[in-house]
Amino acid sequence: MPESVIQGLGVVALVGEIIGAGALVLGFLMVTARWAREARSLGALSAYDRYRKSLGRVVVIGLEILVAVTIIKTITVDATPEALGLLAVMIGIRTMLSWTTVLEMSGRWPWQREPARNS
Repeated sequence: MPESVIQGLGVVALVGEIIGAGALVLGFLMVTARWAREARSLGALSAYDRYRKSLGRVVVIGLEILVAVTIIKTITVDATPEALGLLAVMIGIRTMLSWTTVLEMSGRWPWQREPARNS
């Protein structure tokens, strides 16, 4: 692969890392601010469940961005066995966090079917 393409993808990876980290920080701040507003009007316990679910969504989105960037970076810029091992660990951690977040938000594992609704 030409060096200019590798350098360009390195810049894309760096920008993606900034976007992923920014999504986590900004999402946390926005969700926390909304929780503070809702806690004043509804009460802290009533607003907590919604806060937890919203924060879980922020974490999943931020991790998905960071994993995508890590894949790009590993494949193009830093294709060493150590980087591939780190990528595998990161994807494993992201998968477990995503599954447990879905469990927390919906009360079921991602591969479980939704219970039938009685009409």
